[in-house]
Amino acid sequence: MIWRRTPDPTFLTLLERSASFTVDAANALVQLFEGEISDATFVPLDDIEHRADANTHDLLLRLERGHTPSLPAPVMRQLALEIDEIVDAIEGAAEIAVLAGVRQATPIARDMAGVLVRITREVASLVSYIEGGSGHRPYMVRIHEYEGEGDTLWEASYRSLFDGTMEFLDVIRWKDIYARLEDAIDGCEIAAKTIERAIGRE
Repeated sequence: MIWRRTPDPTFLTLLERSASFTVDAANALVQLFEGEISDATFVPLDDIEHRADANTHDLLLRLERGHTPSLPAPVMRQLALEIDEIVDAIEGAAEIAVLAGVRQATPIARDMAGVLVRITREVASLVSYIEGGSGHRPYMVRIHEYEGEGDTLWEASYRSLFDGTMEFLDVIRWKDIYARLEDAIDGCEIAAKTIERAIGRE
């Protein structure tokens, strides 16, 4: 008889918490973009990013200490980092806006933030299927649709940079902000595909 170590349930708890931070970050970004962008209004999102980093650190530390995850350790590490990168990209978009002196978000940026709220919710729901169960495919379909919506918005945002309606400095500012928003949306689909492959291994 081959003895196997029982998976540590804490990993799923930490992973679900990581996914919930992506939703919190997306919601905080929406709030930031709806009002005046400043150091003060950036604080809630910055705090979420710090808490997300600490949670990811806890998960990775458990792996290093030899605790047994429900997924193969390399997959668990990859997924944890992919989810953490979503929060980093969201926070990065906001940080660039603050550092560059942006005061108001563009309509396209607000639309992209809205997509992030919807797609992060789907990813957070998908995490619960990692340890088994059916019914995850509708989440994958919606995530793919939202990622496509994000692509369309990014294309529109990029064209807007060069249509002559923006000041030169605003073009520089928003080019980087839009790129980070696109990274966050793409990151959601990347993490979702990792989850789908993990579910499919059963």
